[in-house]
Amino acid sequence: MARKRLAPDRPAAPWKSRARRALSTLADLFPLTPAGVLLAVVGAVVYFEFAEKEADFVLLGVGLTMMGLVALSLLAVLVNALALHLSLRHKPVGLPESLTVGVEHESAFRCYRFRWLAVSEVSFDWLEPAAVAVRLTPDGAHFREHVTPLERGRFLTVARRFTVQDVFGLARLRFPHRWATTLRIQPVPGRADLTLAIRRATDDGYSHPSGQPKGELVEMRRYAAGDPVRHILWKVFARSRKLMVREPERAIAPKPAMVGFFVAGANDEPSASTARLFLEEGLLGADFVFAAEGSTRPTSNVGEAIEQVIESQAFRSSGADSLAPLLRSVDRGRLDNLVVFAPSSDGAWVDKVVAAARRLPLPPTVVMTVDGQLERRPPRRLARLLFRRARAAGGLDEVPAVYDRLRGAGVELRILHRQTGAAIDQHGIEAWRSLG
Repeated sequence: MARKRLAPDRPAAPWKSRARRALSTLADLFPLTPAGVLLAVVGAVVYFEFAEKEADFVLLGVGLTMMGLVALSLLAVLVNALALHLSLRHKPVGLPESLTVGVEHESAFRCYRFRWLAVSEVSFDWLEPAAVAVRLTPDGAHFREHVTPLERGRFLTVARRFTVQDVFGLARLRFPHRWATTLRIQPVPGRADLTLAIRRATDDGYSHPSGQPKGELVEMRRYAAGDPVRHILWKVFARSRKLMVREPERAIAPKPAMVGFFVAGANDEPSASTARLFLEEGLLGADFVFAAEGSTRPTSNVGEAIEQVIESQAFRSSGADSLAPLLRSVDRGRLDNLVVFAPSSDGAWVDKVVAAARRLPLPPTVVMTVDGQLERRPPRRLARLLFRRARAAGGLDEVPAVYDRLRGAGVELRILHRQTGAAIDQHGIEAWRSLG
C-alpha cells in the first residue's frame, strides 16, 4: 500500500527568478549567439553601407563572406536540431529504475553525433534531476552517455537538454526533451568501518567485525565438565565450597529497541549514506523504529526506511518538522535510545532537536557525517585561505557552531568522515574553528 507523503514546503519563486528563467528559455531558442549577431550586423553594414555605395568589390566580398558564414552556421544548426528532435521522439530513456549516488553508470541512451555535417556539433546535459554529472564518449556515429548522480531522490520525469552549435560559435540552439519514467537514486552505503567509530548513548560498543565477540574474564558461573582448570576461582571455592569458573563477558550486548530519525537539509548526502549503513547492517537493532523527514508514519522495515531516506530529498526545507510527530507516535520508554542522522549544515533542525532533548528521558545521539579535507591548520596564510575555500565547499564551516549548540544542550554529537570512516573528536572541531 502506498504511503501518504507530506507536501514539501516550496515557497513561490519571486518574479525576478521567473523572469530570469523566461529570458534563459528565449536565449536557448534564439538560434544566433551574440558573436553571430555581431558578425551578421557587421557584414550587412559592410555590404550595404560601404560596398554598394563605393562599388568596392573587396568590401563586397568581405560583407558577403561574413553574412554567408553566419547563414551557413545557422542552416547547419537548424538542420541538425530538427533531425535530432525527430530522432528523440521514439528513443527510450535508456536508464535502469535505480541508480546510486556517486556511482557512474553507462546508460543505454545513444545520441547522434551528426559527423556528416562537420560544421556543427551536438552535446547534452540533464535538467531533471539537475544534480547529475554527465560524461559523453564517442561511439561511432553516436555518443555514449555516462551518468553519475550527485544526490538521492525519486523522480517521475527525466529531462535532458540538447545543445546544437556550430564550430565557429556563431549559431546555437538548445531544447529540452522529457521522458515520463520512474527514476530512483539511492544514497551510497557508508564505509563499513564507520561502525567502529560509533558508540551508543548507553556506552555499549561494537566489537571489530572480524574479531570474537568476547570481552574480559569478569563473569562467573558454575563449573561444568570440560571447563579449563585455570579458570576455577579457588578463593570462592574456599569460602562457599562451590566450584565457580570465570567466563568472558559478551562484547556485543543485546541491543535495545532504538528510534532513528533522518534530518533532510543542505549537505545531507553523507548522512544519508550513514543512515543506509545503520539500517542495512542492523545497527539500530532488530526492533527499531525509523522515520525520515517528510514521512507521515514511522516504520520498522529496512526497505521502507531506506525509501523514506531517498524521498526526504524533496523536504530539505522542512527543518525537522517530522521529528515531533515521530516522538508523539513512539512509546516514551523507547525514546531512551534516539539516534538522529543530521546534515553538516546549520538550520532550524538544530533548535528542534534541542527542544526535543529537553523533553526526552535521555538526550538523543546526533550522528553527523561530513565530506571534505581533515587537515589541520595550514602553516602559511595563502595555504590557509585555499584550505578555507575547500573546507567551505565540503560544508565543514558550519560544523563548529552546530557542535557548540548541541553540546551546550547536553546532546551527544558524533561526527564522522565519510571518505575515511574516521570519527572527528573535539580536537578536530577546534582545528576547524581556528580556520574560520
